[in-house]
Amino acid sequence: MSEDARKSLEEVAVLTRSIEFVVRNLVRILIGKISLVRLQQLVQTVYVEEAENYLQRERPDKTASLTALAVLTGADTRKLTQVRNSETYRRPMHEADRFLEEVTPESCIIELWTSNPRFSNLKTGKPRIIELWGEEGSFETLVREAVRTRGITVQSIVERMQRNNLVELTGDGRLKLKLSKFAPLELRQKIGDIKLGLDAAGHLLGTVHHNLSAAEGEAKFFQRGSWTHRLKPGDADALRSEAVDYLAGVDEGTCRLLGRYENAGADDAQITAGIGLFYFEAETF
Repeated sequence: MSEDARKSLEEVAVLTRSIEFVVRNLVRILIGKISLVRLQQLVQTVYVEEAENYLQRERPDKTASLTALAVLTGADTRKLTQVRNSETYRRPMHEADRFLEEVTPESCIIELWTSNPRFSNLKTGKPRIIELWGEEGSFETLVREAVRTRGITVQSIVERMQRNNLVELTGDGRLKLKLSKFAPLELRQKIGDIKLGLDAAGHLLGTVHHNLSAAEGEAKFFQRGSWTHRLKPGDADALRSEAVDYLAGVDEGTCRLLGRYENAGADDAQITAGIGLFYFEAETF
């Protein structure tokens, strides 16, 4: 292998390692809140949309062709056509009811349970209390029809939904739906923290993208980070405590700074701007 080829592979390895680090931490938050199938669909759709945007910025006078998209994304043109023709393309996925209703296996079950007359009283709008096992109108039938993934058993999904306080097993062995919308207990308790954290991560990546794509002479956004790879575990508590006090003081200053520029009223022409502060710990890598 030539020296240039070896260096190129090393650079790709560095990029891949960084992507894996970001994705692994994201997935740790998302497990149990969105299925791998839906996450793949979301990433795939956004990737194709952004690839199309990229091509249109390069050639504003031309429509992005399937072949150009295939080169940029590495995806088959048949898959690209499928993605571009889907109901979620160029539409915020948080506004797509079908996507949200099937975001996890549990949500697929709840959607069918509350919408099909075999499992729900459509006049009252209330889901029926159903038998756990059986060929017709049972939870077993519900799972078989709502979840296409192999390996998900009736018992495993019942246990998961019980842990999330979505269903209740009655005294006579039947199953009662407690919530008509997917909302696992962990998600209901921590949705504010999840949104705040993912919003901050998204803004940080937006800063990275801006700085990487900035034109010659264009001002870059401030982007810095300070850390040590040589922290003794026994010193972590003291550092965390001091960091909280230090960052709280900095946060007060950033609020005052932003307040000086913040408009009293809101309008469509305004943009979002902010400063992110956080403390982190990770395994040395």
